[in-house]
Amino acid sequence: MDRFVPGLLNTYGVRALVGKGGLLQGSVDAMKDYGAVYLAIVGGTAALETNQIEEIVDVWWEDLMPECLWKFRVRNFGPLIVAIDSHGNSLYRRIREEAAKRIESLNLD
Repeated sequence: MDRFVPGLLNTYGVRALVGKGGLLQGSVDAMKDYGAVYLAIVGGTAALETNQIEEIVDVWWEDLMPECLWKFRVRNFGPLIVAIDSHGNSLYRRIREEAAKRIESLNLD
């Protein structure tokens, strides 16, 4: 997905992406530049989330499945977590850094 993020934000005006795995730093930087956010969805909830989709409005680049672009009309979609905000803050990075500090503090020598 990361290779498409700058173009989606710049060329197509996408301002919110939904996923569960996070993005690389280059995508985080692009999201900051274009004022976009990455919304994390809980893994394993696809069946629940599909019930909240009222209509598939459009699909682009189906040959890139699963990274094609879907436009949905949804109602009560979520729960979602803002995992990367438009200021470049990343929940994924923060958790990695905190985990590294905790591991380092264990001093397993």
